[in-house]
Amino acid sequence: MLFRSHLSLGLFVFAALLTRTISFWPLGTLNSPTVTTTIFYLFGLILPDIDSPHSKISRHSPFFHYFASLFTKHRGFVHSLFSGFLFMVGLGFILSFLNLNLANAGWFFIGYFVHLLTDGLTPHGVKLFFPISNSVIRGPISSGSFSEKVISVLSYSAALILLVQNYANII
Repeated sequence: MLFRSHLSLGLFVFAALLTRTISFWPLGTLNSPTVTTTIFYLFGLILPDIDSPHSKISRHSPFFHYFASLFTKHRGFVHSLFSGFLFMVGLGFILSFLNLNLANAGWFFIGYFVHLLTDGLTPHGVKLFFPISNSVIRGPISSGSFSEKVISVLSYSAALILLVQNYANII
């Protein structure tokens, strides 16, 4: 999926979760996100593409892309729940050490998971449960295709509707 599709589907999921309380072991309860948790969510949403030389995050962080490319190819290890969990745990330790809110790590993981699911909609797919399983989750939507653009527009529209419904009293 393209960057804009990850953002549109990610915004839709974020808007759907915005007013929910989520219990997330071992991080406790994730309440409505703050600006900080939103940033962590967005970071989780784009981080898995650090292994792609053409992604926005790799072009803006060439050192980290180079480091990731030493260990994995695109949609390899970094595109698995296991790596997302490792990143979340590492982030949790850093946040705990700095006495910051552990919910940030939970929102990061949710963003990471949404990225993996959206990549699972493409024919290339993802090995979601790697290294436990090499099974690939695939879908019919080619990156850059008309159907991907339609899904992006529908996702943005649905997210806007959810945001308006939840925050109409502010306007």
